Amino acid sequence: MTIYESQLANLRAFGYTEVEARFLYLVATHSGYFTVKQFLDFAGAKSGKRNARLVEKLFGLGHASAQRYRRGSMVYHMHSRPIYDAIGKADLRNRRGHQLEYIKARLMALDYILANPEDDYFETAEAKRKYFIERFNVPESLFAPSEEHRSGITFADKFPLCVAYPAPCYMPVVAFTYLDHEHRGMDAYIGHLRTYRPLWGLLPSFQFLYISTEGGLQKDAAQLFSLYVEGRGLSDLVRYFDLQIKWDNKQYGLLTEQDVLFLSDSRKRYTGESMGTLYYLWNRNQLPNDIQITAAEKALPTQKILFRSLTVRGHEGIFGRTTRRWGDGWQIRELEGASSPGGSPSRPTQNLQRRADM
Repeated sequence: MTIYESQLANLRAFGYTEVEARFLYLVATHSGYFTVKQFLDFAGAKSGKRNARLVEKLFGLGHASAQRYRRGSMVYHMHSRPIYDAIGKADLRNRRGHQLEYIKARLMALDYILANPEDDYFETAEAKRKYFIERFNVPESLFAPSEEHRSGITFADKFPLCVAYPAPCYMPVVAFTYLDHEHRGMDAYIGHLRTYRPLWGLLPSFQFLYISTEGGLQKDAAQLFSLYVEGRGLSDLVRYFDLQIKWDNKQYGLLTEQDVLFLSDSRKRYTGESMGTLYYLWNRNQLPNDIQITAAEKALPTQKILFRSLTVRGHEGIFGRTTRRWGDGWQIRELEGASSPGGSPSRPTQNLQRRADM
């Protein structure tokens, strides 16, 4: 990723070190929220003076506030306009307060970016739009509402999108991500695939990563991506549904021995809530128009698509099962202090200094 020296210099002018400036730039640009552990992992340091000094500066300069969700667990929010001004990103919405689900997603996005610093990330929706128009001649109409694309692709999800260099060839490829921090179901995921599918169909190659915590819906995600995007396995799925209906209706005489074997294998292959929903809709002739199953496969033979499922640690240790949302009385606000480069941070209260890594 590219960070301009002038942006780091502006952050260092506040009193931040080089490592702190680089970390805060990434937080402000891609998340707005961070944890002490994320900083320590980035800095390659242990909990102690290193993170205590960072928190002291953030609070003293009025650049951040903190939110406690469980005892000993805090999330920091960089909300100060001067620090966003310093990196030329005053219009970013990351500095505004958000609800709990958004915060969890942003922390997961930051985890991914910190773990893959070698990739080139797009920092704004406009940068993403401009890249696809100029690099792949994607029509501008795809990014604006129209009769064909009712909502347009706005990149409102803010999931990390970058040019990656995957092994073994290490040739540049556009990498899209989907962050599933709750894994409550596949409806939102299917909606995401439908939104981006018109764009993906115009690219010669791309990589898609389904990112979730342990216990996510990785298998469902892979199957749905194959069906909705690549068009693979549609003929097998229609055969499976047809045979299953006959089995459910006790029409055993219509099934050959090969049919029964195929049905048995398919039951193991097509599992999960999403497959059950598709079968329910198929049985009632109510499948969505964009996944009407035909014998023809949709995947372009020349298009190279790589799907990957990535499991990450997540932050449930911080949030637990709380349903508390930002600003509902749990927020620890920053101390008053300098708000522009050159100011000296105020001394934080003793309890915050003592437990800066909470």
